[in-house]
Amino acid sequence: MQYQAIVDGADYRPEIEEVKPNFYRVSIGARSFEVDLRRTHGSSFLVLVGNRAFDLSISAEGDDLLMVSRHGVNRVTLIDKARRRLQAGGERQVTGRVELRAMMPGRVVNLLVKPGDEVMADQGILVVEAMKMENELKTPKAGKVLEIKVSVGQAVEKGEILAVID
Repeated sequence: MQYQAIVDGADYRPEIEEVKPNFYRVSIGARSFEVDLRRTHGSSFLVLVGNRAFDLSISAEGDDLLMVSRHGVNRVTLIDKARRRLQAGGERQVTGRVELRAMMPGRVVNLLVKPGDEVMADQGILVVEAMKMENELKTPKAGKVLEIKVSVGQAVEKGEILAVID
């Protein structure tokens, strides 16, 4: 998946591919890195890139991530394709039936609603852990939850339908 990453004001365009659990291929321009990412506890991680090791802690601050290491603090803004679309065209109206799909392989860690629940636009529906980060999937519109197609602990693949909102 391609992102725009703004790190302390510098703009990068990384392509991130999960090769296997905890192991990623990260490409930035012509450079490519094999990255082994391990959660050590809580929000602390060990990152191995080649023969170099990095310890860091990640916390959310608004829409940004703060990455703290022994070298200091870096503010990171990650922008994926959906967020880029919203920034370019402003808010869009979503109507009709909506299928929420997994953006990348991961594991369902929490269900926030059940079939039959009424939901508001931008309300959290479920949480998927991917790339060692928990991602809350939100509905783009108000409506009724028709189906939850996954359960807690279930592994999901990119593009798999997770929930349906009408």
